[in-house]
Amino acid sequence: MRFNRLFGLLFTIIFIIILYVIIFLALKIMYKDVKNGGRKKKLKKSLGLEVEDPGENNSLKKGSVIPIRGPITIGRAVDNNVILSDQYVSGSHAKFYVKNDNYFLQDLKSTNGTMLNGVKVNGAIEVQVGDEIKIGTVTFRVIG
Repeated sequence: MRFNRLFGLLFTIIFIIILYVIIFLALKIMYKDVKNGGRKKKLKKSLGLEVEDPGENNSLKKGSVIPIRGPITIGRAVDNNVILSDQYVSGSHAKFYVKNDNYFLQDLKSTNGTMLNGVKVNGAIEVQVGDEIKIGTVTFRVIG
């Protein structure tokens, strides 16, 4: 009889400890969700375009950086994200975009082409930190 009481007391204590651990873990998870607004931290790399040589473009300054956070279009037309006043740049010249945490440069069938590390870009190609991009007389360096 004494063994049954001891076993019952031990079982109750273990059950209460497990219950408190579950409640503590649930509250910890809920606190993180509320603190972060339900968003997970993004650990993906973030790249940008640094102007190495602005060429004929008065609107760009050497050393300025254009962050790539989504699709960016470059050209002479006013509907581009980056407008270049360069006679060798097409209206819609090139596009940068992110796909599956990778960054891509796409030539938009421009007249004079887009150069990546001295090689003409046909279609879309992945870019890496340190790559040199030439659009018209402008030279960009991919930084991250």
